Amino acid sequence: MRHRHLDRVLQELVGFHVTVQMQVERIWGKFKLYSNAIELLFSQPYINHRGSCLTSFILFKEQMGGVDAIFRFHDELTPRNQLRRLEQIERARNPGWFRRVKRGFRNFTVAFKEAISESIGLMASRVQQRTTMALLKGADGKLQKMGNSILDIAGNAAYDPVLEHYIFSRVVFESTQSDGEKVEYSGILEEYSSAWVSIVDCYLNTENELSLIDASRLMIQRKMDFEVGLEEDSAGINFSLKITNTDRQDITLRDIRGPEEFEYKIEKVLRPGKTFDLVIKTLPQACLSSVDKTQLPIFLELIAPEHQGTEQAHVPDKQQESPYPVLPELSLTFLTCRGVDVYLPRSRGLLRHASESIEGL
Repeated sequence: MRHRHLDRVLQELVGFHVTVQMQVERIWGKFKLYSNAIELLFSQPYINHRGSCLTSFILFKEQMGGVDAIFRFHDELTPRNQLRRLEQIERARNPGWFRRVKRGFRNFTVAFKEAISESIGLMASRVQQRTTMALLKGADGKLQKMGNSILDIAGNAAYDPVLEHYIFSRVVFESTQSDGEKVEYSGILEEYSSAWVSIVDCYLNTENELSLIDASRLMIQRKMDFEVGLEEDSAGINFSLKITNTDRQDITLRDIRGPEEFEYKIEKVLRPGKTFDLVIKTLPQACLSSVDKTQLPIFLELIAPEHQGTEQAHVPDKQQESPYPVLPELSLTFLTCRGVDVYLPRSRGLLRHASESIEGL
């Protein structure tokens, strides 16, 4: 049971592309969950500065204290995963009778955990009085400990009357970042466990950094379509980028950044349906360390399948390996309002406010 046990909040993310925010970095990939760790599968292999080939990032339970939040951005979900997300939310909003009975039993066992644990110990003592088996002599403490472990596994040892009261209601959850900054997330409380809480349908008006090295990630964006070009001339390698705003709101393009403090200023507001073109002449070599120059010139149209008017177009999250070449080590910084589901460690914050009236209060 311990080997197969998964956190009931984090298991909702299995198979989705998520972004894990830590104190010093953000890691992006397809989410995989184990009983003692999480793993982010990269859409294409990554070569680090030591020359090692990396295909995933693994965080063990002991290291999860360094995670500030896990984000599931709505505009990075394929139509298939968008449907999966809506089905998850609908099951949470309108649970069937079996789900309600299961939840009620789990809450009962956790709320009365101490009494049930003592009952297990009492039963073990009664059995000892009636048996001469040496195996059971002095085993009441071990049986009681085993009962506690089973109860912990059964419900993630989580029952909070306040959180339970506000399940699937709009709330404000206050979280403390690794640097001490407090952040508020306003959304719908979907689920909680002993270690995590999920707040869905949040909207964050924040500055975002999108890596341009991974063409599969650009392909999966739903707010922007991209056309990328790499071409070599006598002076060096030139990088061209065309961005189309496919959203219903403005996107503020700030800059493009790279290694060794490389920065290309943009500072342009991109209106819905509009396009912006840029060309960076002679990229620094530090930005080209992962580029296979034998594949030049490279021209890619990275457009979401539904924007192409066909469902048969390539969907990256179904592929084992990315069909695209590695692009320069650059990132685009932009500002917009993004819909997101936020998964937060309970150790970092607490439910601070209700955002809507609840019947019965």
